[in-house]
Amino acid sequence: MQKMMFGAAIAALLIAAAIPASAATMVGANGTPLSETIKSNAGGNGTSIDFFSDPSNLKVVYSSTSILSPSSQGGFAFVQGVAGAGFTNLTLTPDNFTFSDIKFNLQLPASSGGFEAPNGYKTDFTFDTTVYFSGGGSQLFSNDVGAGNGENRFIITGGIGEAISKVVFSNLVGTSTKNNAQTFVNAYNFDSLRQTSFDAISGVPEPSTWALFILGFGAIGMMLRSGRGLARIRA
Repeated sequence: MQKMMFGAAIAALLIAAAIPASAATMVGANGTPLSETIKSNAGGNGTSIDFFSDPSNLKVVYSSTSILSPSSQGGFAFVQGVAGAGFTNLTLTPDNFTFSDIKFNLQLPASSGGFEAPNGYKTDFTFDTTVYFSGGGSQLFSNDVGAGNGENRFIITGGIGEAISKVVFSNLVGTSTKNNAQTFVNAYNFDSLRQTSFDAISGVPEPSTWALFILGFGAIGMMLRSGRGLARIRA
């Protein structure tokens, strides 16, 4: 009996190791919003603001080291910086649920407070997006959006076995160039995050969780077999 239990445990661990979660993706996307749309917020300016979705009233916490200011436009609630200064970083954390997908319009750079390149220069922008997963682990996307002015629409989709527990936008950098002239590299602030929508899930079991399920079912099966064997001996 003990040998069989040990063998089942080893098999379950091997299954957990052999089924890694697949990679998430982040690509440009236009078109129809996902099933839940950010339509309202609670509270005024601050470093943390609660936003709520329609139709299910799911809470997503927007937080930053900068002061954030909520607003609305065209039926969507969105977040921006104060007095056009934008925000250096932004974290989206779903409250008591996870994302399978999240779609958004990230506008950059902020209208004031950033480096102003001399006449004749072209500035290209990059920023980082870090996606965190339920059960641990994360994935970094380094995004190059070129001139990047105005709308930059993306969708992030979790891979098989991945439920998204947090998304962080950071490290907006502009590189200003001109032929045969000095190159300028500077940090900038994001202007706003708009038109956010998502598909919500309650959480996808990680490979280790599936392994525990298998181990548990195996143990129950062996206990039933053992019980039937003892019944036959007593009979």
